[in-house]
Amino acid sequence: MVSAGLTGQDCLLAVGVIPIGVTEWFGGQPFGVWPWAAPALGGAQPAVLHLDNGLDFEAITALNPDLIIATNAGLDRDTYTRLANVAPTLAQSGPDAFFEPWKDQARAIGAVVFKNDEMQQLITDIDNRFTTLGAENAVFEGKRALLLHGDPAAGDLVTTPPGWRTEFLTQLGFDVPEVDPTIPRDRMAEVLGAADVLIWTADDAEIAALSADPIVAEQGPRNVFTGRDLGAAITFSSPLSLAMVADRLPPMLRTALG
Repeated sequence: MVSAGLTGQDCLLAVGVIPIGVTEWFGGQPFGVWPWAAPALGGAQPAVLHLDNGLDFEAITALNPDLIIATNAGLDRDTYTRLANVAPTLAQSGPDAFFEPWKDQARAIGAVVFKNDEMQQLITDIDNRFTTLGAENAVFEGKRALLLHGDPAAGDLVTTPPGWRTEFLTQLGFDVPEVDPTIPRDRMAEVLGAADVLIWTADDAEIAALSADPIVAEQGPRNVFTGRDLGAAITFSSPLSLAMVADRLPPMLRTALG
């Protein structure tokens, strides 16, 4: 089995299915698998594929898979047909060729590998974990949280709108305001100042740049800088990565809110 999309390996590994090939999204992790999922590999060493120049049909064919998981792989009709000629192929289930809601992807993958009940239980457990954490942290209730990334000094500040990517925050009790998806420099102070907590998905180098920005710095303890692994876990939004988010993020949010 090959995971030809950007995050499908997490869904497979979450239910104990080890692919013979995975597709790396970012980060240069061993075998394309981040720390939250690496233990599930055991001693397996899957081939690492890339989407930099589109799907690598030759590499996928050479692996001789019996199934291709191609959710989150940007499939159109032609690429689906080519993959399906190699092996039975699972495409995205909705209109989004990339980054359909994580639960939709997880359920589709769980079903095709005959792990539907196990996958649904994982999804339910994640939902329950975040809602329980919200009940245990009354300080989160009704506070306004923004999920952000980018380089404000370069005019590249991006917010994550309310929706499936921020569902874990609403389950914790936060309100996620509707703001412009990109924030120009002249509105940064206004937008950032209106939130109670600012969650920056950033690695060490990005944290250094953000901390040096005067508008970001003046937000003080309301800034929550995730670091590389936690930021990537939020970005991945998978059954395994969200478990790491539940473990690591709430204590940081409590500190930010005093």
